[in-house]
Formats: sequence, structure tokens, C-alpha cells
Amino acid sequence: RDLKPENLLFDKHFKLKIGDFGLAVRFKNNQGLIPLKEMCGTPGYIAPEVWSGEVKNGTTIDIWSCGVILFILMTKEFPFGYESNYRMITTEDCDSLWENTDKTFSDDFEDLIDSMLAFDPSQRATIQQIKEHPWFNGPVLDPEGLKEFFGSLKEEVDAVRLENRQREKEEAAEAKAWAKKIQTKAFAWSRSCFLDSLPCRRL
Repeated sequence: RDLKPENLLFDKHFKLKIGDFGLAVRFKNNQGLIPLKEMCGTPGYIAPEVWSGEVKNGTTIDIWSCGVILFILMTKEFPFGYESNYRMITTEDCDSLWENTDKTFSDDFEDLIDSMLAFDPSQRATIQQIKEHPWFNGPVLDPEGLKEFFGSLKEEVDAVRLENRQREKEEAAEAKAWAKKIQTKAFAWSRSCFLDSLPCRRL
């Protein structure tokens, strides 16, 4: 119930692994599906039926989260923004899904995402339907291509991290200089008040 990029890992063979099962629950038993009434997950990845408290199938909420993750991987953006307008949009419809990005994608990709992020969970794509979808069965990178892709992606991430660290250092230096300036002024003011409180000496 908490699928997101931070909980997805690759091993050295690029096999996908899922981590962090802190919110995992059993949603099916011998009697059938178990309704999930607890509101949990990470905003931005939570299916609309979770917000409304009407979860009848745990698989559909994971399909929704996977749709959000796939959208992010392809566009580097959240499909609905993040927390600010996510709740409002998911309680209405998903027609504005492609209005938040200026990128263009294949019809197959848009069709797959639309089916995974269907507002009505009963209309949402199943795992089997996803596996049979044309986009899912399209061309993929070989291991060498994956290494090259993730290598270039790591360079981009490292560059952003370096830029952020540099900006943080500059901001910290500015804050330190500002604090020192305030401290100096405060000391001068305190000294002035102290001297003014002393009785005048007559010569």
C-alpha cells in the first residue's frame, strides 16, 4: 500500500526488488477480498478510493501507485502535481492527466497510463491486462543499454546533488554572516544601554 520509487530497488542484474513492507497487509483470504479501511500511504501515490475510504480491492490501489510511478519514470513529473492539487483532482476525474506535461508520448503509453489511473477501480487495468498491453510488450533495453542509461541518470542526479550542496553552503555562510552582524549590533546596543545607565562623574 506504499509503492513509490523510494521503495523500488534494482539488483546487479537489474531485477526489480520491492522494499519497505511496513504498511503491507493481507487483503485476501479463503472468504474472498478483505476491505481495507485504514487510510495510509504516501500523498501523490494514493489511489482516490483510499481518500474516500471505499477500498474493496487492495490490488487496484497498487495498480494506481504503479501507474503514478511509471508516469514519473517517463516524464520526471507527478501526473497531478504533488500534494497541493492531488486530492482535489482524484476526487473528481483524471481527464486532466496529460495537461500537466508538455511532453508527447506514444498512443500505447498514454492508453496504458490512462487504464492504470482510471478513477473507477473497477475500470482500472488488471495485472494480466498490463502484461498483455502493447506498450508493455514493446522494445526494451538490453543489459548494456540499461547500464548506460542508469549511468547517465546517475550523472544527472550527482550534478543536482552537488549543486544543492553548494547552494546550502552558500546559504549557511550568508546566515552565519547575518547572525554575526546582528550579534555585533546587539552587543553595541547593550553596551550603549549599560554606559547610559552609569551615573555621571563630576570632575
